[in-house]
Formats: sequence, structure tokens, C-alpha cells
Amino acid sequence: MNPNPARVDLKKATAINADHIRLLPEAELSERLIPYLQTGGILGEEITEAQRALVSAATPLVQTRMNLLGEAPELMGFLFIADEDLVVQEDALKKLGDDPVAVLDRAISEIESVPEESFAAAALEEALRAAIIEEMGIKPRLAFGPLRSAISGRRVSPPLFESMELLGKPSSLARLRSLRERLATAA
Repeated sequence: MNPNPARVDLKKATAINADHIRLLPEAELSERLIPYLQTGGILGEEITEAQRALVSAATPLVQTRMNLLGEAPELMGFLFIADEDLVVQEDALKKLGDDPVAVLDRAISEIESVPEESFAAAALEEALRAAIIEEMGIKPRLAFGPLRSAISGRRVSPPLFESMELLGKPSSLARLRSLRERLATAA
């Protein structure tokens, strides 16, 4: 017998849960996330094949970032929201760098020049790194903050370029333009 009182260490329990999430096969995790997305109001009762495919495609992006399955609506919700309904959180607007409008303008210009059939994470990353980091001389840590905020509405999100690929070119451009207009009118 141990003379110390028993207690539950929630941090340790959460860490163990996160380890188990990372061990799940992607297909199984994808199916387990659906009820949480439904409970969170992200998905309705009836799930379309397109929604199921999007959950499956996004699962590997969030699997290493999740500690609890209940975090799925927060991490993945932006993928299922209409562009005009995306709300950029105040926290996401705080650290956008010195000239986020210029960064967004350059990103929009670069993305417009990427052909629809080449709209993939690798091509986006290459084009945007060259344009924003190398040509504009912005540090990598600050270069993509405005883009991440525009795409997900949050300061922390799944990988940026993969998220843009999942959203597609029209949706990515609409979200970038929306934040650009908001920041330009606020200045």
C-alpha cells in the first residue's frame, strides 16, 4: 500500500492518448473523427462522399497535432466552412508581421499564376517560398503567418500548403483576398 493519496495526472493521460492517436491507422482515425466533427457542428448527420474524402485527406495532417479526438472540430473545421463564413480569430491577427497586406498581395499574385492542374502543396510551397522569403526578404517564421490566418482563420493550423491544396485554388484565393481587404481597410 502506498501512503500517498491516489490522483489522476491529466497531462500524462492526455499524452498517452496522443500517443495512441498517432499509432492508429489513418483510415481508422478518419472514421473515429467523424462523430466528433458531427458533435462539433462541422458535419451534419448525413455525410457526403466528398466530406468523407476531405476528412480522410485531412487526417494525416492533424494526426500528429492532436492530443484528443475532441480537438478535431477546432483543427479541421476551416476545411468545411464556406469561404465567406470563415471567421479569422483575433489571436490570428496579432502577429502578422510588418506588412501583411504586401505579403498577401504577393501570395495572391503567385497563386494566380499556378495552373489549376499544378495546384499541389509542393508547387505552392516552392512558389511562395521563392516569392515571399527569398524575393521579399521576409524571415520564414513571419512569412506565412498572414497566409495561415487567411486560410484557416487561426494562428495555429494543420500544414499550410497541404491545407491550401485541400481547399483548392478558388477557395484559397478567396480567403487570401478576404483577409487582404480586411487588413487594407483597417489600415
